[in-house]
Amino acid sequence: MNSDSNSLDAMTPEHGAAQVLARERNQPQSPRFMLQEPTPEAPVPFGRYQLIRRIGAGGMGEVFLAREGGEHPRACVVKKVLPNLVANRAFVGRFLDEAKVVVRLKHNNIARVYAMGDVNGEYFLSMEYVQGKTVSRFTKRLRDRKAEMPLGLILLLGEKVCQGLQYAHEAKDETNSPLHLVHRDLSPANVCISYRGEVKIIDFGAAQSTLKEEQTAPRVVIGNLTYMAPEQAKKLIVDGRADVYSCGVMLWELLAWHALPQKGDPIERWRRAANPAWEPPSKNNQSVPRDVDELVLKALKKEPGERWNNAAEFGEALKKARLRHAPDVKERDLGDLLARVFHKEKSSEDYVLQEVVYGKTVTPMASEKTRQVALVPPTALAFEHTAVMAPADILKSNDDITDPGRPDPTLARQLEDDGTPTPAKDPRLTRPLDAHLLESRKSFGLTFGDIQEPVIEQSLIQEIEATGDEEPYISGEGYTAAYEGPTGWQKVALFGGIFFVAVGLGFLGVWLALK
Repeated sequence: MNSDSNSLDAMTPEHGAAQVLARERNQPQSPRFMLQEPTPEAPVPFGRYQLIRRIGAGGMGEVFLAREGGEHPRACVVKKVLPNLVANRAFVGRFLDEAKVVVRLKHNNIARVYAMGDVNGEYFLSMEYVQGKTVSRFTKRLRDRKAEMPLGLILLLGEKVCQGLQYAHEAKDETNSPLHLVHRDLSPANVCISYRGEVKIIDFGAAQSTLKEEQTAPRVVIGNLTYMAPEQAKKLIVDGRADVYSCGVMLWELLAWHALPQKGDPIERWRRAANPAWEPPSKNNQSVPRDVDELVLKALKKEPGERWNNAAEFGEALKKARLRHAPDVKERDLGDLLARVFHKEKSSEDYVLQEVVYGKTVTPMASEKTRQVALVPPTALAFEHTAVMAPADILKSNDDITDPGRPDPTLARQLEDDGTPTPAKDPRLTRPLDAHLLESRKSFGLTFGDIQEPVIEQSLIQEIEATGDEEPYISGEGYTAAYEGPTGWQKVALFGGIFFVAVGLGFLGVWLALK
């Protein structure tokens, strides 16, 4: 590692946070964005990386296509944390917590996080560049073309996702102790497929593990309500079977070929997540075999104890079903289908990766293609999640609550003897909901509204989460898809127009009467 950067291995949470906070106190804030815009012809050095292209911005910072140097250079995605977030102790603590977890995950079915640390006081994370698309983007393109994903490919996709989940669920720390890791935000937007047919889970940034030192607020659940397990929606303690449920929802959607709603009233969506009712996928798609219906419905049982015991068991059942119904299906088939429906994007990405990894100059024709087709890697929005605040009546007084948060000293007398807040005793769990906090985006536990002038590019969300031309629902300051009525000048114009129309009609009436 370069001398100007701190690797994760050389930086404890206490050391890293204190070091950066000290620098922030003694030095002026760095500018919000880089003064020099990186280009392939003039990349910007950043530690051991060369930043090649700025490809967007998220809630926590800027996203760059980058090259990691060395004997075997490789393309990667570098995400730089906004300078003003570094001074937030909660953010730094959560960032370092996640770093200790995600850099340990090394599996073919999980997109790698190569490093998390800081370069001259600028926090960053570098991630694997997956040349492909998310499942949500893939299925949207197929629907747009009036096509469906074949049964064998769906079963193969589920099988590979389960293999990645099982690896993460069994992950251990350096002392060989289990991490009890749970993804908690598995959805088609967080699973991607490469043009080679590799299936990779992306973004364990909402993960729950025993390494956590910073906790989520007591009434906030991070994750997508559409794919969320009932116990997670109710703020109960979750384990790997919650991820099995989320995988089951994703497979149900693919098998039924029926897009599940992603928007709507958060409270109503929360109630559906907490009390789900599922029909067999074959009710929407009669070509789905009955045995496939049964294995998916078992993953979707409301009670965790009635589901598959773990992701490995579910994955093995999917594999057996695949071998029965589509024994010749391979990963290559999945990649070929993706490449066919995204052939323009793939061609553009091929040129750009040649430019990034090998420093080759892109031809004018290829450059034009690059401008026409947005280059947005699936990992660009990593570690940014939907956060929804729970209705108090869903949290029963006898429920165990995950991530209770660190109680305020003034609440100590209202807590149980073991210090765990309960809805009946902690007023933070029963205060009225703030409408703009019902559904928002979080980065490492920090709501975008908590930072000054949050930035997130709509094009990133549309590309990665397959929202198309729709306006993504991101509530919070400055971001809302709801119509809020006419502005001041629009009101003046509206009432002025009404006034002149009324006066004109009055004159017309008088003229007609005199005539």
